[in-house]
Amino acid sequence: MRKLFYLNFLVGVILCSLIFITGCAKKQVIKPLQPMTPITEPETNLEEPSLRGKEYKKIPDIEAVHFDYDDTLLKAEARDILAKTAKWLKENPEVELLVEGHCDERGTTDYNMALGDRRAKAIRSYLMKLGIKGNRIATISYGEEKPLDSGHTEDAWAKNRRGELLGRIFPKDK
Repeated sequence: MRKLFYLNFLVGVILCSLIFITGCAKKQVIKPLQPMTPITEPETNLEEPSLRGKEYKKIPDIEAVHFDYDDTLLKAEARDILAKTAKWLKENPEVELLVEGHCDERGTTDYNMALGDRRAKAIRSYLMKLGIKGNRIATISYGEEKPLDSGHTEDAWAKNRRGELLGRIFPKDK
């Protein structure tokens, strides 16, 4: 009789434990997926011009844009320069731009190439927002490969963190 009592007691404890364990489990709430909204571009023709053909040259009326260390943000001074550049480009619709992204020597070569690319694309994007068609603006990154100042000081590095804007006349086949 005592054995039967202990056996029933043990079975009861196990059953109660199982009920409490499964009864306390939290139900996972699965959120329904939000419908994806398509990203719209400001312009349908975003193709960059070919880098082949006539060589790009420095345009005296267009200044370089400088960046802070490890940054792609266009400061107020850079936006002012680009506003003047956009105005000049609107007055000279036959000119194509090449935006070169440059970095200082700090960082790996791969990182600086990617950073230079992001800087060039930030300039291109801003010019497009100002009304310049994307098919007039090509980009390229030189990373740390073409420094203006080969020094190893903060002043030298600041000169090298830039976006250069070069121009050429549209090829005749356009």
